[in-house]
Amino acid sequence: MRNMPGGYLTVIALPRIPALSLPKRPIGRIALAIALSALVHAVALFAPLVKLPPGQVPLPPLTARLEPLPRVAARPAPLRKPKPRPTPPAPAETPPANQPAESVSTEEPQIDAGPRIGEPDVAAVETAQEAQPAHPLPKHAQLTFVAYKGKDFAIGEARHRLDIGDDRSYTLRVGMSTTGLASLFKTYESEQQSSGALTAHGLRPVKFSETKNTSRGRETSEANFSWEAKALSFSSGKSMQLPEQTQDIVSFLYQLSQLPLDKGTIPMHISNGRKLERYELAVGEEEMIQTGVGWLRALPLRKIRRQGEEGLDIWLGLEYRLLPVKIRMLDRSGQIAGEMVISEILVADE
Repeated sequence: MRNMPGGYLTVIALPRIPALSLPKRPIGRIALAIALSALVHAVALFAPLVKLPPGQVPLPPLTARLEPLPRVAARPAPLRKPKPRPTPPAPAETPPANQPAESVSTEEPQIDAGPRIGEPDVAAVETAQEAQPAHPLPKHAQLTFVAYKGKDFAIGEARHRLDIGDDRSYTLRVGMSTTGLASLFKTYESEQQSSGALTAHGLRPVKFSETKNTSRGRETSEANFSWEAKALSFSSGKSMQLPEQTQDIVSFLYQLSQLPLDKGTIPMHISNGRKLERYELAVGEEEMIQTGVGWLRALPLRKIRRQGEEGLDIWLGLEYRLLPVKIRMLDRSGQIAGEMVISEILVADE
């Protein structure tokens, strides 16, 4: 052991390994070469059969593809009903001489001709167009975000996992935790889960739950969506009427890709497990943003906030199936309170 500046350096003596002695006779060298060749081939053949320790099955990385921003197809012009053919009025009977002639109505009768045979039903076409989602969701997706306080100080990590079953049910899990130096000053962990069904109009949540582990203790909240009764109930005992197209704070991030994004604003009702709020998201113009996976083409959506309200900005990856790639939170004064920027995207369709 020798004293070095700033500490001690430990020197470990390793045992000497005797050099491999090659056979001196040509026949022996040939035999050794054949044995080594057989060993190499055996490793090549049987190495793929060795099983790795069990763990979470990784998802294949999503290949960046230039996908145009989905637009709602233009609705066909309403079909005009054909004008009814005028029917000739019946010949007026000549009144008797001792009776005055009654006025005869010349108004044509209105006939509801309905759609012609072979012409499409406009209502059915419009319903079919509205039923198709703007962009399909992957069957499995795993997104990792770096969480920042403000814009520059990394404080943690957020992990999103989406799974859609063969029965069209979905589960969304979001785990957040502090990492690095931030975890030395303040410990924070949270688990959020949204579950429900994937319909023709996108995600339809049935249950949302959130659990937080902070320095103050464990906090839980839950919201249940009863679509038949049109009621939204919370674990606190509070309940209220459930508006159509309501989402929770997790599902709405992925529901955005299922909506027509060619409109100026998108109204949404969103629950965080404790209350229900109405959002209006303004759709912006395409931007280039820097992320952990490089520069991305993204579509920004910004919450229209009133004076004294908190804000929210979301960027959807145009080359990554319109999945969320950046999320920004604004405080009541309009300053950036925190951001989450994508660092890894994994998806699978099977």
